Amino acid sequence: MYQKDKVAVPWLEMVRRFRIPQAAMEQALVADNARLQKRIEQSARVTQLADRAYNEQRGRCDWESVARYMDIPLIECLRLFDASHSTVPVRSLPNTTDWSADELLTLKSFVTEHFSAVTVNEWRLVGVYMNVEHNDCFMAYGICTFPRITPDLYKAITQHRNNGLKWKDTFEKYPIFGSASVLCKAYRRFKKSNGSKPKATPTKWSDADTCKIKELIQMYYKPGNRRELL
Repeated sequence: MYQKDKVAVPWLEMVRRFRIPQAAMEQALVADNARLQKRIEQSARVTQLADRAYNEQRGRCDWESVARYMDIPLIECLRLFDASHSTVPVRSLPNTTDWSADELLTLKSFVTEHFSAVTVNEWRLVGVYMNVEHNDCFMAYGICTFPRITPDLYKAITQHRNNGLKWKDTFEKYPIFGSASVLCKAYRRFKKSNGSKPKATPTKWSDADTCKIKELIQMYYKPGNRRELL
């Protein structure tokens, strides 16, 4: 009887289904169990090392050091990491302004270097590397790839400008735009397209005005002729 986890299948059924000798199948399963056990041990070790390599000031782990110590590829380290057994607090950075310039550049560099087309599972690995919710990484990478002004970024830049910061110095905080002039143009374009428009103030009628209007409607309004009433 083949047993794994809560599954139990007779050997004869396994042999019939996969058409290989029972001895060969038993040998393959022993090797598979050994490989699985090794991976579990590696996962525990990687998770333990990641906790030790966590830098509170940076807000993330030094994954390159973990990969060198384990002597396995960086991406494999990220796959082995078990967040459910880690003490590292995952960060939430939903707004563009939550990310520092260095973090945005690190995010862009990591994705460009390791992935050609990023799938959902790979975004999870990006999240592990940056120690940020993977949805936030996806959003931030979009800003890095196609820089644009977002409402929170507009508010932050406006604050910098009101504090007397020049465009050159403001650009140093948001280098993803490529140059100070590009940042300035994007900011002004956003401001022009999202300029504050005066809101219409609803008219407040007094009780006397309301009564007068009712009298006029009764005197001059005829059903089906709104123009005369206006």
